[in-house]
Amino acid sequence: MNTTVAHLPEEFSNFIVALSYLADPRDPRGKRHGLVFIVAAVVLAILSGRSRVSSIHRFIRNRLVWLREITGQTQAQAISRAQLPRLLARLDWAELNALIERHFDVRLECNENQEWVAIDGKVLRGVKEKQALVLAVSHHSRTVLAQAPMKGHKASEITVVRELLKETELEGQNVTLDAHHCNPKTTAQIHQAGGEYVIQVKKNQPTLLAYCQHLATSTGARVSHHEQSKGHGRHTTREGQGFGLNTGALAPRWANSGVRTLVVVERQTDTSATGKTASETAYYISNRTLGNTPKAHLQELTAAIRQHWHVESDNWIRDVTLNEDHVKTTSSNQGQIMGCLRGLAMRLLRKVNVDNFQEALENFTDCPDTFKSFLERVKFL
Repeated sequence: MNTTVAHLPEEFSNFIVALSYLADPRDPRGKRHGLVFIVAAVVLAILSGRSRVSSIHRFIRNRLVWLREITGQTQAQAISRAQLPRLLARLDWAELNALIERHFDVRLECNENQEWVAIDGKVLRGVKEKQALVLAVSHHSRTVLAQAPMKGHKASEITVVRELLKETELEGQNVTLDAHHCNPKTTAQIHQAGGEYVIQVKKNQPTLLAYCQHLATSTGARVSHHEQSKGHGRHTTREGQGFGLNTGALAPRWANSGVRTLVVVERQTDTSATGKTASETAYYISNRTLGNTPKAHLQELTAAIRQHWHVESDNWIRDVTLNEDHVKTTSSNQGQIMGCLRGLAMRLLRKVNVDNFQEALENFTDCPDTFKSFLERVKFL
């Protein structure tokens, strides 16, 4: 959690009020456009299906009367196309994120229920310099619980994730991560904090992967679990097998990670349209033991593995529905700010359990009263 949170009130009546605490980086001389109004209007534009800055600018200009009415900013003026990206590029990402977390935060609910949380990175491909957001998303509600900006090479995601886990105290919760984060420093951090993890093992850890493959083929599984699913013209069969692991059998660098269980998931997918069959075997390690009820624990671990993939599919919503990858900008901070605001839009929709994001955006565009009712319900207004 950013230190700016300490200076904020315990709660706000709505997000418009919260935005009034956002520091304005502009020189007060000659300011014509209120920061509260512009930031709120950008979020409302995103929720109306707008993505590019030009489209957001037209939304603010064409819906000015309505925006003044619902935000209570009765004297607000439409910002120019040239000024809008400049203003966004000057915002402080950490302060904006702190406001969002303070007003919409649901991490306490997650902590109490010991819900699984997926940690995943999302590259902002439209930004000239390499930028990304690291997201912590609940499995059940797929709500963004926390996020952090990332700059530079993909390898920097590892340290950003460790910092995010520590600052949000999610390191003490149930966490799923992809193979990029399968390293002893990350697993030890979670284990030592009292959390549980499920992490995929791939070729970036060749020795560990070879050991997992050997164990799966030379030792009988302690327990197994089968399930099937149908959808989108595909029939998928999954078999999860659980194996007990001894940390002493691994390299010494894994000694503090508490690795106790190997989960092997075999997937077979039959596609009706093409008649083709695809098979895949994936390996995962966890510090959760199979215990006295191994089948129940294996089922939870395999469910967590599957839900992590579902959470990763949220990136598709960002890319396709919100058009994130096609929004070009030369300003790194503007790209991060827009990514933060798109995340806020998704968080608001998740709060009311929206399944079809495209339908929701179209309904908001077509029905202003429905849109206003939604914004009041989620305490944006």
